[in-house]
Amino acid sequence: MNRLGLKISCLLAAIVIWIQVAATSVVEQDIMMPLRVTGLQSGLTIAGSDLPAEIPVRVRGSKLRLLRHDYFNKFVGEVLINLAGRNPGPAFVYPVDVSDILTDGLDDAAVSHLTKPLLIHIDQETSRRLPVRLVLVNKLPQDRAFLEEPSVTPDSVMVTGPARYFDPLPEIMTTPLDLGRAGTGGDVELDLSAPSPYLLLEPDHALASLPVGVIEERTLANIPVISLVDAGRPEVGVSPPVASVTVRGVADSLRTLTRDRLLVTISVGDRPVGVYRLPGHVDFPSWLTLLDVDPSEFLVIVGNPPLPDAVAGRDSSSGDSFE
Repeated sequence: MNRLGLKISCLLAAIVIWIQVAATSVVEQDIMMPLRVTGLQSGLTIAGSDLPAEIPVRVRGSKLRLLRHDYFNKFVGEVLINLAGRNPGPAFVYPVDVSDILTDGLDDAAVSHLTKPLLIHIDQETSRRLPVRLVLVNKLPQDRAFLEEPSVTPDSVMVTGPARYFDPLPEIMTTPLDLGRAGTGGDVELDLSAPSPYLLLEPDHALASLPVGVIEERTLANIPVISLVDAGRPEVGVSPPVASVTVRGVADSLRTLTRDRLLVTISVGDRPVGVYRLPGHVDFPSWLTLLDVDPSEFLVIVGNPPLPDAVAGRDSSSGDSFE
């Protein structure tokens, strides 16, 4: 035990002697000092300038104080850039001078040979409210469709930063949303993408609303076929008088669809007396997709023409009558 106590006493004595020597020994070395800007007028900003967080400075002081700075981050000074009286304009080079270095408890400080000139750009700080655009990529799965247009909330955000980054800047975009992975839709939180890291967005995220429904197909039979004839023209007969229409749409809405929402017409116009084979035209709600109409052509008899035993049709797109 006596030897252990002696060893501890010797160690403590050595530490005390080392501290005394370090406190009185003067060394010169390069250290990193924090950079701070002051004196900037209200309404101005230096965002976007090439300014490091720390600057190398050549200092001279006690070895102990510099060790405390190196290993315990003890404050020994800072580099203070005073921009008082400077106005907005083009970027300029600011050479760091010894007068910009403020020290605490050091014997001397000078600009290090490692220190590079600073590139500073003073600009007006601008704030604008800009619209948000929802960015969608790819397509919904084939069995899905939008019940209504997707939306984003909020539809605009406040953007603040140097004025030079606002031209041109018509809108703020969301991060792309992959519709192929949208599934059943719902609300999805998205980050907002600033075109420059020096622009601040408030808020910096948005909520995309994707009203998505399941898609189905349905065939509605016995839809009456209506012939469209100019006034004063002979009576027109159509065969067959009804058609079957196949459409695709959102399942919930498609199941309640009635035949009166569909209209099948044939454009006869002022065609002379004769027999024709003409296509039908289907009017349907905008949320539907027309897949098929059966039959695709109809036998149209204008007036009371003589009907041949065999009827051969010509090109239906030209509207020619049968011989």
